[in-house]
Amino acid sequence: MRILIVDDSPHHRNMMVYELNKLGCSTVTAGNGAEAIEATAHERFDVVMADIRLADMTGLELCWHLRTRQGLRHLYLIIMIPGSMTDQYHELVEAGADEFLRKPLDWKWASARLLAASRVVAMQRELERLATTDPLTGALNRRRFLERGAEEMTRSSRYERPLSLLMLDIDHFKRVNDTHGHATGDEAIRMTVRVCKSVLRGPDLIGRLGGEEFAVLLPETSPVNAYAAGQRLRERLAAASLPLEGGGALALTISIGLAWLTRADTSLEALMARADAALYRAKKAGRNRVEIEPQLPLSSLRGSTCPTLP
Repeated sequence: MRILIVDDSPHHRNMMVYELNKLGCSTVTAGNGAEAIEATAHERFDVVMADIRLADMTGLELCWHLRTRQGLRHLYLIIMIPGSMTDQYHELVEAGADEFLRKPLDWKWASARLLAASRVVAMQRELERLATTDPLTGALNRRRFLERGAEEMTRSSRYERPLSLLMLDIDHFKRVNDTHGHATGDEAIRMTVRVCKSVLRGPDLIGRLGGEEFAVLLPETSPVNAYAAGQRLRERLAAASLPLEGGGALALTISIGLAWLTRADTSLEALMARADAALYRAKKAGRNRVEIEPQLPLSSLRGSTCPTLP
């Protein structure tokens, strides 16, 4: 488990790191509540172990801040309380704590409680996975893709970083279902996602928007590099084949529309609409191709991280 330790005593933090590492846990430390809030905003933790008395806020206030910011990422919150405290149990749970441990910590008891916490964390992670991923492919579902896409768009706009979007659609998918059945159609969808994941980088996001339509968000990617990524996706899928139950194999192709973030964009939906328009043109132009929106010569994209819309 990955654990964030929040305590204003360097000695106690070091002791906890030593003991938790012996239990096989990965640890990060914070010296106050503000540092803890910042750490959880940028890193993923399974458990937060926080002292109830911090220099800048109480452990109860920290619980409240972390709970209001957690979104779908559930944190298991353990508050460490002095042995003399006997009357704040209800308040601790009401503030969002899942567990409390008395200081000085009994590490045999603490390790048992962390084992129990690991089971809760595993269950929460599975619930999170079910709520955010497409059950057929493992790609992000539409709702989660839109949420993560909006976050990436905000970050890219704030720091003026490039962001590109690909809309993908399997060519002649209805014919696949009508000719070979829905089971083959499902496998075609799964294979498309597998090929995409084999080509894309770790930070890239792929979502299934519905049916045979997908979207790929490419952070830190200029239009010309996104065009190259789209061509790799198209070529890799065209080179693959889907074995058929009765023998033989099915060849698949995809059409792709590309758009990129500009200063004129105020929503992810606007970016997706442009990519969708490019996808429509790719379909009309014969399929198995990448089109861009706005329609500019590819040479005009080279060296530009954010071309201006006409």
